[in-house]
Amino acid sequence: MAHTMASSFNNNRSAPSSKKKCCRASTIQRIIVALTTILIVSLWIVIVDFHKKNPHNHNDTAAHTPYKAPKKSNTNNKQHQQFQERVNSKNTESNSNTNESNISNNKHAKATIAYAVSLTSCGHTSTASHGSGGHSSDPNLHEGAAVLAHSIHLSSIRNPDSSSYYDYKLVVFVHTDATQCSDVFSDLGYEVFVRDTPFNVTDIRGTFLREHIVKSGCCGEKEYLKLYAYTLLDYPIVVHLDLDSLILRPLDDLYDAMLLSHRDTSGKNARSRIPVMFDEPLPVDRPIDAFFTRDYNMVNPGHKHVGVQGGFLVLRPSMDAFHNYVDVVLEGNFKQGNGWGGKGYGGYFGAQQIQGICSYYYDYLHPGTAVELNRCYYNAMTDATRQNNGKCRDGREECQDCREVDVADIKSVHFTLCKKPWHCPEFFGMETKAQNICERLHAEWFRIRDDLDKKLAGRDYKNPDAKHRPEIFRGYCKSGGGRGYIPLSQ
Repeated sequence: MAHTMASSFNNNRSAPSSKKKCCRASTIQRIIVALTTILIVSLWIVIVDFHKKNPHNHNDTAAHTPYKAPKKSNTNNKQHQQFQERVNSKNTESNSNTNESNISNNKHAKATIAYAVSLTSCGHTSTASHGSGGHSSDPNLHEGAAVLAHSIHLSSIRNPDSSSYYDYKLVVFVHTDATQCSDVFSDLGYEVFVRDTPFNVTDIRGTFLREHIVKSGCCGEKEYLKLYAYTLLDYPIVVHLDLDSLILRPLDDLYDAMLLSHRDTSGKNARSRIPVMFDEPLPVDRPIDAFFTRDYNMVNPGHKHVGVQGGFLVLRPSMDAFHNYVDVVLEGNFKQGNGWGGKGYGGYFGAQQIQGICSYYYDYLHPGTAVELNRCYYNAMTDATRQNNGKCRDGREECQDCREVDVADIKSVHFTLCKKPWHCPEFFGMETKAQNICERLHAEWFRIRDDLDKKLAGRDYKNPDAKHRPEIFRGYCKSGGGRGYIPLSQ
């Protein structure tokens, strides 16, 4: 019995020991499982984070590649086909070397600015029924479109040598009557939006405007295609330009002034550097919704309401603004001799189109929301600021002579009075001041055109050797006049 009791006692002592061993084993297993789970989850997080930082998204890369050609042209024009082949060839060569933002200087873009142009027709000549045709009707419009696009690129963050902190998007609004000549724009990297005039002329209630809008200005009612710039809501700012324009320097100060508070150091500094017409102060109690220049050549000195120059408009997109413009046109309150609203916003070329209605919109309907820039530096046309009688065209006693401005200080150019570069113009007969600055500005256009040619041709680039005034035209003009010009496609 004593043996039995001892045996029972020993068994009772060993039972708890076995349970403890089982518990310890179970705990160790749970710890191993937990550590394994943590390791797997951590590895998964590292992999996900790696892919976020190193996306293999070819669409992102392509979106930032300049002069992307998304589709082939069906045109039968031989020069256009040659030009497209060179663009496509260059894109194929460069795509493999393009990173996500095409920026090699480690800068980060503040925002993407949309640069828009409008195409109203395909190269018809001027007639009484079609007006003067306008810049978009030039048969060599692709020359202006190509060089303008490259000038925008050079003044953007994508160019490592540029001081800009803004990226860009190229956009073209193509009228439904001009789709047959729009392929060249997609070849150059413009996103094409086919649009009709944003209103029906027959719906205009005012008789005078309804009967005259189709035969006035450069392009009749089709010029209102430019209003679609206000509908590009994916971009904080849109710059609408004519095709005979050129960007020479970054426009960052304008963008900073529109997007940053005047209390912000960067915004304040940007505002201080912007040359404003008549040295007027920029608004500080409200946002700046637009920058523009005026065309004083179209009016007599002292004209109270001078039209906006329609080839340059920096604006904040807004559907309210777009609909407001359309409503004003449909109301048709344009008085012969007194213009929009009968308030004096008329009496000059283009008054029934963008030149007049923009002036009416920003000066009368929404005063204080836009700023008139000094036209000697922005949208520079190098016009004589005084008439032959010595009076300033802007009605002031003293006025700056834009023909004496240093080209290095000019931000953007509009080739109106200086004529189109692809026409290889002769400057003889112009006033000495006008001739000098026009020659220098044409030299800038051909400098950028030559840089584009080098990019497109790559290793096949050959120095152009045409002999007509190579110090200006850089070997791209065989003689004076349009026939002497050597197109990009050759």
